[in-house]
This record gives sequence, structure tokens and C-alpha cells, in this order.
Amino acid sequence: MNMTKSVIFLATLILAPLLLTGCIGEEYYESPPEAFLQVGDELYKLKEGNRKWNFTDEDYDKEYIDLKALAAKEKQITVKPGSSGYLIIEQNEIEGMNPYSEVRIGVVARKGNDLHMLSETDKTFFFPKEKGNYVLEIDFDSDQGDTEFVANILVK
Repeated sequence: MNMTKSVIFLATLILAPLLLTGCIGEEYYESPPEAFLQVGDELYKLKEGNRKWNFTDEDYDKEYIDLKALAAKEKQITVKPGSSGYLIIEQNEIEGMNPYSEVRIGVVARKGNDLHMLSETDKTFFFPKEKGNYVLEIDFDSDQGDTEFVANILVK
């Protein structure tokens, strides 16, 4: 019995440092993501709005930004009614890299005071069928923090 405890203790002493070295040199993703909107063959970088990022000691927070005014300053993206859009979330400019876990994405189109919830499945959604000017709002929530993105959309 005493021999068994000694073997377990010795194995633990040998294996523990080996297991911990797997964490050394691992790349951690502390900064907020960038977001892009793909419509057909075109790719548009989305403007970042409000942000509450709690995964790092650096001050990444931005708050109380008027998303409607922020989107109005952006180049207008013209889409067809009911056409699809695809979100690309990247970190540190690594294309297609999505290291965040427990991600929830909400997609909303605002037209004046009207709010249109857009169904998002696997980062694909459909624009409203009603023509007009919209503010597209993307709410990216992850275990590292929350960030909002906007786009100026014309459905025509």
C-alpha cells in the first residue's frame, strides 16, 4: 500500500510539469475582435461601436456611443431585399480565426424607430424585405467581453 502511494506521488511529480508546459507558449486572445460583412462577393469592414471587454487589464472599453449616428458616418452598403449577409469575426487579423468561446451574436436592423430582429444562424442572416435605409447592428457577446458593430445599409 505504501509502495502504491509512492508510485502515484512520483508519477504526479513527473507528469505535472509536462502537462503545465502545454500552457506555456499558448497564444491567448485578449483583444476584441474585428467584424466584417460579406454580401455576395463583396466584403465590408463593420464599424465598432460600444464595447465592454473584460478579458484583459488593458482599457478596451467604449461606452455610450450613439450607434445610429456612428452608422450614418459610414459608407452605405446597398443590398437587395431579403438577400443574405454573412458575418466574419476575426481576432488579430487572422482570417477566419474565431478563438472566442460561448459566443452569442444578435443581428438587428433599425429603420427609424422600427426594430427588425434578423435571424442569425451560423453567422448568416437575411436583410429585411422592405426597402429603405437601415442601421445594421451586430451584438457580439463572448466569454471575453461584448462588442457592438454597425453598418449603414440601403435595401433597394
